[in-house]
Amino acid sequence: MFIDRLLATLVHLRYGVTRDVLACWFGVDRSAITRAVGEVRALLAGRGCTISPASGCGP
Repeated sequence: MFIDRLLATLVHLRYGVTRDVLACWFGVDRSAITRAVGEVRALLAGRGCTISPASGCGP
């Protein structure tokens, strides 16, 4: 489902959640997350959208 792929990509780009964790959350293989992130990133870039990492999050 595209919404899942978009959500996984946004969470990965914004919060730096690893692909392994996203794969576990979504119940898919890591390669599916890698593929989704690549495809959705290209779609976002093609429309001039950039996702910046959240400030103040993480270590």
